[in-house]
Amino acid sequence: MRAFLVVAAVLFAVPTLGVEPAADTSRAFDQYIAAAEKQLRDGVFLYSDAHPEAKTAARKGQTVVVKQRSGDVQVPGGLIHDWLGFSFFPGAHIAEVRTLMQDYGSYKRIYAPDVIDSKLLAQDGGRFRVFLKMQNKQFITLTYDSEYEVSYSAPAADRMEIISHSSRIQQDGTDQGFLWRLNSYWRFEEADGGVYAECRSVSLSRGIPFGFGWLHEPLEKFPRDSMVRTMDATRLAATSGLAHH
Repeated sequence: MRAFLVVAAVLFAVPTLGVEPAADTSRAFDQYIAAAEKQLRDGVFLYSDAHPEAKTAARKGQTVVVKQRSGDVQVPGGLIHDWLGFSFFPGAHIAEVRTLMQDYGSYKRIYAPDVIDSKLLAQDGGRFRVFLKMQNKQFITLTYDSEYEVSYSAPAADRMEIISHSSRIQQDGTDQGFLWRLNSYWRFEEADGGVYAECRSVSLSRGIPFGFGWLHEPLEKFPRDSMVRTMDATRLAATSGLAHH
């Protein structure tokens, strides 16, 4: 408990850190995102295409989570968290998964308790603007109001891709922001009697103050655990008939 209190004090009581990242921090994140998106465009469609062991594990019901990295970008005052999750939804179809993923009003039920409110703000064809109120209960409870620009595409009849960029993240109850950016890249492919699903999440958070390097590992645990919960919840929804409602 004492360690938790130290973490909270360090991350949320440092007065020199503001709600928004500094300009050079944002530029570094944008540079990293450009490299990550190029990597996604130029690489294989699914992680399992280059790592068949992931497909074997997913077919056994496991959620595969691996850390990713795109180049060696230095981020002054911030930390980039880049994780990829891979799973298999037995019996699902790509059309059902599309319906599920576009049912933003149900996210607060599908992804509870991490998402406590959700709604569609606007839609223009395959482009969506979405609101999510997110909650993180780790050291202390953090709540965020966030908005995302989301686009859908279908590279093939049996494939779907979703790109989501955060446009606003505001932490409730404090003037000190912790999570600054959150982008996600979903890919789905129908095959082998189900749908393979992949999500790569790239986020930018506040950096660790000098002398507190030991905090890096527990802070990395946040996005990794969130990825596991997200993939498991999506698989449950896709295989339990929620996509039909």
